[in-house]
Amino acid sequence: MSLPEAGFVIAVLLAGGIVKGVIGFGLPMFTIPLLTVVIAPREAVVMMSLSIIFTNVANVRLGISEWRELRHVVPYLGAAVLMIPVGVLFLHRGDPELIRFLIGLSVYGYLATRRFVPPMGALRPRARWGVGAGLGVAAGFLGGMSSIPGPVSIIYFSMFSFTKEVFVFLVNAFNTVSISVLAGALAFQGAYTPPALLQAVAALAPVLAGFWVGVRMRDRLSQELFFRMVSVGLFAIATGLILRASWLLFF
Repeated sequence: MSLPEAGFVIAVLLAGGIVKGVIGFGLPMFTIPLLTVVIAPREAVVMMSLSIIFTNVANVRLGISEWRELRHVVPYLGAAVLMIPVGVLFLHRGDPELIRFLIGLSVYGYLATRRFVPPMGALRPRARWGVGAGLGVAAGFLGGMSSIPGPVSIIYFSMFSFTKEVFVFLVNAFNTVSISVLAGALAFQGAYTPPALLQAVAALAPVLAGFWVGVRMRDRLSQELFFRMVSVGLFAIATGLILRASWLLFF
């Protein structure tokens, strides 16, 4: 890796950390497509894996006082955890790019129609459990198969009237489970060679530096502005998924 390429990588990692700190999600979707400009996609995933785990855990620790709110999303988390291994089994049998394309379209659909989606509090308990379990199955399967359960989680948690602190805590609690399974699968496949592990550890410094800057910015955001930024972030992720998948599927 040349000096300009190393500088580009550091800048991407720092900016990705800031994004994750401000809105609480989006680190892999921001960094991995940009990193693949200079390194191989698999290498980028391995490089980012430790940073994703550390920032997820940090967000969970920051919001650990909200742990009681987990009771509202038990069916979602339970179904997702059960489906993650199933998704991993299908990892090499499906077309990840087609999955990414469909997720992007579903996010667009949600953003366009969410004003018509009833809040979870307006649904009967059985309906809430059904919606939660159904979306949990989707998130778990997609998380295991393509490592991107985030959009489904964000859609689901947006259906509640959570504060930004609870929202970030729940998203990262789920994502911690998902990325841990992915890291385990990578380790099983022998992806963490000494050079790869060294890269992953080195990536922690700029990511964590940006992350803590972003967290301080998040603390200054109003509730309304925070959720506007969440919507913008979700739109950007969906656009990135569709553009990347379209390029690889059709060109």
